[in-house]
Amino acid sequence: MTNYMEEVSFSAVLHEEDLDGKPVFVADCVELGVSDFGDSIDESLGNLKKGVSLLLEEAPEKKVLLKTKEPVLVTRVVL
Repeated sequence: MTNYMEEVSFSAVLHEEDLDGKPVFVADCVELGVSDFGDSIDESLGNLKKGVSLLLEEAPEKKVLLKTKEPVLVTRVVL
């Protein structure tokens, strides 16, 4: 049996964190509130894709949250 999932897109925000003295990359799906991490940007994005896929498999009604026409704006604010 093949799992077919229509193609969807989502916003990913990446940042670097220190985990026990080791840098890791954290990727966040803004629309769904899903996060994952990895040792590289590619690994963190791959892990995020898996997490989002699993969420949408279990809760397909959340796909409506990805139907936005505008991209998410991410910026740095200095106080």
